[in-house]
Amino acid sequence: MNSLNKNKAVALYETRLRVGYVVTTLVCYIVALLLWYVLCVITPYMDSVTVSAENSARVTRVALSATTEQQAASESEKERAALLPTSERSFLLRLNLIESAQKSIDHMVYDTYEEPYSIYYYTALARAADRGVKVRIILDGKMGRLSGDLSKIGKIVSSHDNIELYYFNGINLWKPAGLMVLMHDKVTIIDCEKLLVGGVNMGSSAYLYNYDMEVLISNSGERGSAGQAAQYFERMKNSEFCKRSTAKSFDRAAKAEYEKRFEEFYGKSELAAAEMDYSQTGVPIDKCTFLTNEITGGKKEPIILQALFNLAEGSKKSKWVTPYALLTDKKIKRLREIAQASDEFELVTNSLYNTRNVAYAKYYFSRRDFVSDSIALWEFQADNQLHAKIYTFDGRYSVIGSFNLDERSAHIDTEAVLVIDSPAFTAVVDEYINYEFINNSLRVGSDNGYMPSENGVVAGKVSGGKTFKYLLYGMLGCVVNLI
Repeated sequence: MNSLNKNKAVALYETRLRVGYVVTTLVCYIVALLLWYVLCVITPYMDSVTVSAENSARVTRVALSATTEQQAASESEKERAALLPTSERSFLLRLNLIESAQKSIDHMVYDTYEEPYSIYYYTALARAADRGVKVRIILDGKMGRLSGDLSKIGKIVSSHDNIELYYFNGINLWKPAGLMVLMHDKVTIIDCEKLLVGGVNMGSSAYLYNYDMEVLISNSGERGSAGQAAQYFERMKNSEFCKRSTAKSFDRAAKAEYEKRFEEFYGKSELAAAEMDYSQTGVPIDKCTFLTNEITGGKKEPIILQALFNLAEGSKKSKWVTPYALLTDKKIKRLREIAQASDEFELVTNSLYNTRNVAYAKYYFSRRDFVSDSIALWEFQADNQLHAKIYTFDGRYSVIGSFNLDERSAHIDTEAVLVIDSPAFTAVVDEYINYEFINNSLRVGSDNGYMPSENGVVAGKVSGGKTFKYLLYGMLGCVVNLI
């Protein structure tokens, strides 16, 4: 009996050993598979990509500048540009543009928040479609889906005969590198005549709790910047990355309720009854170029960043406004060299106090790299965060759109900006940057601390919890860089 029990015990031990070995092996394989998958996601973006000769020629200072003939053209022949800082009125103006559309609306945006303004906006698009306007929408397939609290309005627009809804580059686990790529553009084209481009996502928070910016271009057309944007929209819609989303039915009671809320919000506003003459909006501009990154599922040529560098290298004065600055050492070195050759180079970004973006953590713990005698680094101290992406050069050129000063905007995401050659318009932009941003910012000194403010600006108090949280974000960023 003792011998029999001993044999059973040995057999049981060996069985458990074999099961443990199998489980351990499986866990190791799963971990190895996950690491391999992560490398498949990240590795394609490690190679250096330069701008091709063809694209380089498109973004030289000469190519982006107005010709003598364009400068001499009459005001009636020129496109007009109006600066639209985010506010309730700028959102109402956007609704007015949708309400006044006659033929077509093409709209693309990175993110749509589950907030009232989003419902108002897509209700306005559905109303336009009811009038016979052809509406096409492209949203990011990962971050911008009309789901959750937006699912009802999503079904309303995707089931309409006059609306086409597309999602760009949704999640596809069989294409790991594609998981990194987002559609970050914010572009709206009305009747191929009026164009809105900026850094503004869709939602109440985007218009009321961010310092952000859009540009309205009017007096455009197929040969102008609106036509350039329409061609880009068409290329993206027809690309392999865009998939149409359709619904067979929608909640009619919800549609009626949304239209009621729309009338209560927009119908009672002064803009609802106003006859807006957009042909006289803003100031005449000499040239407007609609500039984008490539539409690919992987790493892209840094076309827009190259345009910024080209404009800055030939300028004595530059102002760069971005929510955060996250560049490789090589690009930071080039930025410092450009600033060294300039008379004035100002870089404005958020402070730890007001930022709400995880990406800011990497900048915060490496901002020393941007500080130099030639770069005036300013950090915004207002309660709400800076979300605008604005760049001006020599009081003549303005670049406004969705482009952040980071590696994602440079190489990974789709982006769109307007490059405007106009001293009159850029004067408006520079004045806004000085008044709204620099006057409410603190300059970072060579010791990585804030310099005394001539305007009495006081640094916002950052809680210990937020500092610790962003320290963790920064450490996570370092780990990703090591991978």
